[in-house]
Amino acid sequence: MAEIPKGMEHVDRRELYTSLPARIQYLQQFLEFGADDVVALIDGQKYIKTIIPAIVNMVYKKLLKHDITARVFSTRDSRNEENPDRWIKEEDAQITHRKMFLRWYLTKLNSDPSKMEYWQYLDKVGLMHVGKGRRNPLHVDYLFLGACLGYIQDSMTEAILSHPRLELTQKIAIVKAIGKVIWIQNDLMAKWHVEDGREFTDAADDEEIRAEAGEPEGYVHGRKVLGSGSEESSSIDASSISSEKSTTSLGRSIEQVRLSGEQSKCPFSGMAVDMDKQRATTWRPRRHEPEAKPPPTGIPRLYVVDGKTVCKEKLEPNPWDED
Repeated sequence: MAEIPKGMEHVDRRELYTSLPARIQYLQQFLEFGADDVVALIDGQKYIKTIIPAIVNMVYKKLLKHDITARVFSTRDSRNEENPDRWIKEEDAQITHRKMFLRWYLTKLNSDPSKMEYWQYLDKVGLMHVGKGRRNPLHVDYLFLGACLGYIQDSMTEAILSHPRLELTQKIAIVKAIGKVIWIQNDLMAKWHVEDGREFTDAADDEEIRAEAGEPEGYVHGRKVLGSGSEESSSIDASSISSEKSTTSLGRSIEQVRLSGEQSKCPFSGMAVDMDKQRATTWRPRRHEPEAKPPPTGIPRLYVVDGKTVCKEKLEPNPWDED
């Protein structure tokens, strides 16, 4: 059997399925998630937080649009296709409560990812949607979780790219960082649904999962990480990530992942962008028609008007038009 070639890194398959830090480290290295992405997420918080309430409302309109996802709010199991006695509506207290937690979750998603606690909570989100890890079991098929994450990513990407005051380099940095985080979250959702690596689990794992089920929603290992009082950090020195040992999601430990050993360079410096020059369009006036301003090729779902987030349906026909 040949040795691993020089320059090729060894990845232990068992560790990927038994150690959360090892899995996160591999995903970060493969996706090239590093210190610049951490800085982009932290610097982008003030922009992302303004669009979170609108995205939350859009997500729940989507979930309540189809019976197969709306039914889950009554049955708590997407495998159960029996219609409820009463369909949940958007104005119901239960949806208001769920919207609050989704706002907290999206805020957490765009917080400081340099701490292992951040990734532990994202892993627990996956666990909580397979009928485990919570007092009142909930099972949602991976199909719907992946679609929901995709819709959230698409909405955030569109809102950031259409922001009227952000420079192009800053938009690129934020969108790339969000995309990498959401795809790691997507993997941590799939991790609990697929059978890959099940041969490495044991009774100790089930015991820890039962212990996590006793914690209130928004807690990881007895510490509140979601909502008010969670003490989420809004700034970070991306080069000071520690290498202390951390408890994994399956009760084992490994050296905590290093995002980067170098002082990060701000990815937002560089050229100033003329917003008018970014408005590409394929529209052309018909022959013999007078020249006119081309309409936008696509009005975003969310738009920033006078510092406030406005949904697409409330926009004027052409928000780009200037008198």
